[in-house]
Amino acid sequence: MKAPSDRTIAFTFGSHPMREPTLCWTARLVFPAGAVAATPLAIRLTDGNGAPVSAGVFEFAGQRLAVRDGAASITYADFVKGKHASALWLHRPGRPPVPGGLTFA
Repeated sequence: MKAPSDRTIAFTFGSHPMREPTLCWTARLVFPAGAVAATPLAIRLTDGNGAPVSAGVFEFAGQRLAVRDGAASITYADFVKGKHASALWLHRPGRPPVPGGLTFA
Protein backbone atom coordinates (compact mmCIF):
# COMPACT_ATOMS: atom_id res chain seq x y z
CA MET A 1 0.00 0.00 0.00
CA LYS A 2 1.43 3.32 -1.10
CA ALA A 3 -0.02 6.68 -2.12
CA PRO A 4 0.93 8.19 -5.49
CA SER A 5 4.44 9.63 -5.33
CA ASP A 6 3.56 12.73 -7.31
CA ARG A 7 0.43 14.09 -5.62
CA THR A 8 -1.39 14.61 -2.35
CA ILE A 9 -4.88 13.14 -1.98
CA ALA A 10 -7.54 14.46 0.41
CA PHE A 11 -10.91 13.12 1.51
CA THR A 12 -13.55 15.33 3.09
CA PHE A 13 -16.12 14.03 5.55
CA GLY A 14 -19.02 16.03 6.92
CA SER A 15 -21.62 15.73 9.61
CA HIS A 16 -25.26 15.11 8.97
CA PRO A 17 -27.15 18.45 8.88
CA MET A 18 -27.91 19.93 12.30
CA ARG A 19 -29.94 23.00 13.29
CA GLU A 20 -27.08 24.46 15.32
CA PRO A 21 -23.97 25.17 13.17
CA THR A 22 -21.57 24.53 16.06
CA LEU A 23 -22.83 20.92 16.24
CA CYS A 24 -21.93 20.36 12.57
CA TRP A 25 -18.42 19.32 11.65
CA THR A 26 -16.10 18.78 8.68
CA ALA A 27 -13.05 16.52 8.69
CA ARG A 28 -10.34 16.63 6.02
CA LEU A 29 -8.05 13.59 5.79
CA VAL A 30 -4.80 14.13 3.83
CA PHE A 31 -2.63 11.43 2.23
CA PRO A 32 0.75 13.04 1.49
CA ALA A 33 2.53 12.12 -1.72
CA GLY A 34 4.40 8.84 -1.33
CA ALA A 35 2.64 7.85 1.91
CA VAL A 36 3.30 4.27 3.04
CA ALA A 37 1.81 2.04 5.78
CA ALA A 38 3.54 3.79 8.71
CA THR A 39 2.83 7.35 7.48
CA PRO A 40 0.63 9.36 9.86
CA LEU A 41 -2.29 10.93 7.99
CA ALA A 42 -3.39 14.33 9.28
CA ILE A 43 -7.07 14.97 9.95
CA ARG A 44 -8.27 18.56 10.44
CA LEU A 45 -11.66 18.97 12.11
CA THR A 46 -13.71 22.16 12.12
CA ASP A 47 -17.21 22.97 13.31
CA GLY A 48 -20.02 24.39 11.16
CA ASN A 49 -18.67 27.91 11.66
CA GLY A 50 -15.18 26.93 10.48
CA ALA A 51 -13.62 26.99 13.97
CA PRO A 52 -11.26 24.15 14.94
CA VAL A 53 -12.88 21.47 17.11
CA SER A 54 -11.10 22.06 20.42
CA ALA A 55 -11.44 18.57 21.91
CA GLY A 56 -13.23 15.30 21.38
CA VAL A 57 -13.03 11.85 19.88
CA PHE A 58 -13.39 11.17 16.15
CA GLU A 59 -14.74 7.68 15.55
CA PHE A 60 -13.32 6.79 12.15
CA ALA A 61 -12.04 3.71 10.27
CA GLY A 62 -12.65 1.47 13.27
CA GLN A 63 -10.58 3.73 15.54
CA ARG A 64 -11.39 6.26 18.25
CA LEU A 65 -9.01 9.14 17.54
CA ALA A 66 -8.29 11.91 20.03
CA VAL A 67 -9.04 15.41 18.70
CA ARG A 68 -7.08 18.36 20.10
CA ASP A 69 -7.08 21.88 18.71
CA GLY A 70 -8.78 20.75 15.49
CA ALA A 71 -6.31 17.93 14.77
CA ALA A 72 -6.26 14.14 14.85
CA SER A 73 -4.25 11.54 12.96
CA ILE A 74 -4.35 7.92 11.86
CA THR A 75 -1.66 5.84 10.18
CA TYR A 76 -2.18 4.81 6.58
CA ALA A 77 -2.15 1.14 7.70
CA ASP A 78 -4.90 1.74 10.30
CA PHE A 79 -6.98 3.61 7.72
CA VAL A 80 -6.73 0.68 5.29
CA LYS A 81 -7.45 -1.85 8.05
CA GLY A 82 -10.64 0.02 9.05
CA LYS A 83 -11.78 1.30 5.65
CA HIS A 84 -14.94 -0.85 5.76
CA ALA A 85 -15.97 0.25 9.26
CA SER A 86 -19.17 2.23 8.89
CA ALA A 87 -19.16 4.21 12.16
CA LEU A 88 -18.26 7.87 11.57
CA TRP A 89 -18.99 10.09 14.57
CA LEU A 90 -17.61 13.12 16.32
CA HIS A 91 -17.96 13.00 20.11
CA ARG A 92 -17.36 16.29 21.96
CA PRO A 93 -17.52 16.96 25.69
CA GLY A 94 -20.90 18.35 26.75
CA ARG A 95 -22.46 17.89 23.30
CA PRO A 96 -24.39 15.07 21.68
CA PRO A 97 -22.39 12.82 19.33
CA VAL A 98 -22.96 13.72 15.68
CA PRO A 99 -22.70 11.21 12.80
CA GLY A 100 -21.35 11.99 9.35
CA GLY A 101 -20.25 10.61 5.99
CA LEU A 102 -17.98 11.11 2.99
CA THR A 103 -18.70 14.30 1.05
CA PHE A 104 -17.66 15.66 -2.30
CA ALA A 105 -16.45 19.12 -1.40
